[in-house]
Amino acid sequence: MKKKLDGGLKKILVFFLFFIFSLKSSHSSQILDYETDEFVNQILEDIIKVNKINKKIKFKINNSNEINAFVDINNVIHINSGLIIYCSDYVALLSVLAHEVGHIDLNHIALRIKSSEDSNKYNKIGLLSIIAGSTLTQNPQLIQGSILTTAVISNQNIVFSKDQEMEADIYALRTLNLLKTNSKSIQILLETIEGKLLDKGFSKDKQKISTHPYFEDRILLIQNFKDKQEINYNKNYNERFNYIKAKFIGYSDNEEVLNKLNEPFKSYAESIKIARNGNLKMSLKNLNEIIKKNKNSFLLETKADILFSYGYTDEAIKFYKKNLERYPSNYYAQIRIFENIEIKNLSNSDTEIIFQNNKDLLYKFFNNKNILLKYIELAQKLNKKEWLKFFNFVLSINNIENEDFEIQITNFKKTKDKDLLKLVKIIQNIN
Repeated sequence: MKKKLDGGLKKILVFFLFFIFSLKSSHSSQILDYETDEFVNQILEDIIKVNKINKKIKFKINNSNEINAFVDINNVIHINSGLIIYCSDYVALLSVLAHEVGHIDLNHIALRIKSSEDSNKYNKIGLLSIIAGSTLTQNPQLIQGSILTTAVISNQNIVFSKDQEMEADIYALRTLNLLKTNSKSIQILLETIEGKLLDKGFSKDKQKISTHPYFEDRILLIQNFKDKQEINYNKNYNERFNYIKAKFIGYSDNEEVLNKLNEPFKSYAESIKIARNGNLKMSLKNLNEIIKKNKNSFLLETKADILFSYGYTDEAIKFYKKNLERYPSNYYAQIRIFENIEIKNLSNSDTEIIFQNNKDLLYKFFNNKNILLKYIELAQKLNKKEWLKFFNFVLSINNIENEDFEIQITNFKKTKDKDLLKLVKIIQNIN
């Protein structure tokens, strides 16, 4: 194994890199994790199908302990890691996602924007639809400062009305009936959120002044919204969800939830936590036992993340590659492999193969500086002057005036290289 770091420097990097499974994008709080992305996409596809929605719903996973999910002005659903940690099964998460999809499908966002514009009340719109309610606020710190603040403390800057929130609740419950599934976990999640709000000093009286449905009303709605259809509880979904939840718990400091996990999920979370605490040997021993007993290729990716964070780059790459063999669309594993390719001793033909085989990363993650820098290294070795010029242009976009940007884009569009032209058009459309 190739170890790049040791001593104090290694300890510092273990601390700061141990959330590398999240592979930060341009938004520092966003978690990019293929296993989680695939699972959430599957859940959303189920919701979309039974509700006969003719568009794809986009989402982002945020690195935040707040039990929170919301829809932004672009109809993108944001899901906090804290929500995943506190959902006791996949149905609870499904119900929250269905609630948010309900706001989108029922056109609540556009209606509230129109209402805001008509009243000329708000100067800046920030849409936050949360499991317990939604708020329009000019102060994003309100969200960061407390769990589900918008559910209880605001009688101003309201984005969705109580009726709209109730409509979204009913939409979620109807979706569960269409999927022929349900679970007590939904009620448990609401009770957990209410308890945490009470702990933070938000009394039931304060909760009642919100325009959002009161917790007891929502729980009563859940209890009475029954369907005679047979429960279709997807055990495969729940196992996948539990692995994801355990991983998020392992990367957090949430002892409360960790101790409630069943095996092998508790051991999985603990193996990550042990590694974060500096005991690589014990972490890998525990993780290897879990890998032997459980057929889950994403365990190999977690092992790779742990090894990489300790500086065992070559060994980590082997496990990223094994995961990529099982999941060829795992761009995040591909990025980790690509970023760590040693180009210096490669032949020009091998360098060209790498250049061609990883261009999908350029198209999908064009704003990833590490990918751009690696491509600059490849282009320099291959003497691809047009590509080099464009890469340097992309790196300096933030310092270019609009008029100069358009002039340079027009010049780059004259290229005869179809792949470069594709990238030029992507950058133009985004900017």
